[in-house]
Amino acid sequence: MIDAYTCKFAGSVLWDICGECGKVLSCAAWICVELELDLADKLNEEFVYSLVYMSAPEKEYGTKDRLLRILLALVRTPFGYTKKELAVRYGVDRDTIKNDFNCFRNAGLVLDRDDKYRYRIVLDKPYKQLKHLLHFTEEDQQLLEQAIDQISPHTKSGERLKKKLASLYDYHKLGHYYLRKPYLKKVDTLLLAKEQKKAVVLQDYRSSNSNRIEDRKVEPFHVSPPDDTLQAFDLDKKQIRHFRLSRIKRVKMLDDPWQYKGHHAVMLTDPFRIVDNEQVVVHLRLKVGAYNELTERYPLTKAYIEETEESEVYDFQCMVNHRFLGLSNFILGFHHQIVEIVEPESLKEHLKRIVNEMKF
Repeated sequence: MIDAYTCKFAGSVLWDICGECGKVLSCAAWICVELELDLADKLNEEFVYSLVYMSAPEKEYGTKDRLLRILLALVRTPFGYTKKELAVRYGVDRDTIKNDFNCFRNAGLVLDRDDKYRYRIVLDKPYKQLKHLLHFTEEDQQLLEQAIDQISPHTKSGERLKKKLASLYDYHKLGHYYLRKPYLKKVDTLLLAKEQKKAVVLQDYRSSNSNRIEDRKVEPFHVSPPDDTLQAFDLDKKQIRHFRLSRIKRVKMLDDPWQYKGHHAVMLTDPFRIVDNEQVVVHLRLKVGAYNELTERYPLTKAYIEETEESEVYDFQCMVNHRFLGLSNFILGFHHQIVEIVEPESLKEHLKRIVNEMKF
C-alpha cells in the first residue's frame, strides 16, 4: 500500500508542474506505466486520486475526479464500456464523455474500441507528448525522484524512470529551443531509425568544417539531445562522423538497413559537445566575466565549476577533447578574464601555437 504522504507529495509536485487536467493525466499515466504497477490490483483508486488531485483547486474537483475514475475503469475493464454506459455510470451526458475522451487524447493517451464501440486505454504506446508538456525546475526533479524512491524503492523500473526524468529535465535545462517541435521531431526520427536499424538522410546539414550545406546519408547509432550531438556512420565517407542536432534541418528515414553495424562505436562527449575518446584534464581559474561567458555559451560546463576561497574567482576542472576545440576559442576570446591556466602544459603550448600562426 502506498503511504498517504507519498501520494499527496507526488500529487502536489505534479499539480505544480502541470496545472491543467490533461497534463496531469498524462503525467499520472506515464508514472504508472513506467513503474509497471499492476493497475488492476496495486493501483487502487485512492492512490491515483491522491497522486494527482489532493492538491488540486477545489472548484475543479468534480471534473478531475470523474476523468481519473473513467481512466481507471477503461484500464481495469478493457472494452467494458461504451460512451453511453460511461455517461450513465458517472451521471453525465454523452457529449461530456466525448469531451473527456478528447482530454485523454490531448494528454497523449491512446484510445481503442471494439466492434461494439466499447473502449480501452492502450498502455503500450509511447507518451511522446510528454516532452511537450513537462516544464519543471531542478528542485521539482529532485522532489519527483524522492517520490519515485518511496513508491518503488531500489528497483530497476524506478531507476529507469528516474533516468527518463533526468533526460526530460536536460531538455529544459538547455533552453526552450530544445523543446520545440521541429527539434523533437528530428530526435524522434533518429531514435526510431536507430531502433529499427535503418539509415537516414540528414537534410541540409550545415557543416562548419566544410562551410557547406548538403545532405548526409548516415547510419545513426547514438543520439544525445542534452549534448546536441549525433554519432553516426557516414555512408559516403565510410567513417564515423559526429553531427550537431541543431544544424540538421530535417531527418528523413530510409528503408535501407544498416550495413556497417560492426563499425559503430560510441565515443565520449565533453562539455563543449566535442566527441573524442582521447580526453585530457584541464584546470582553469576564472574571473566573474569568464564564468558568465563560459556557462552561458556552454551550459554543460556549469557542473564542473566551483567557487574558491578567493573572492570573485571560480575554479573550472574537467575532461575535454585533446585538441581543445571549443575551449581554445573561449580562452582566446576572453583571455583577459582568465586568472590562470593551471594545467595542462599542452594547452598552454597549443594556445601559443595558435597565436603565433595568427595573421593580421
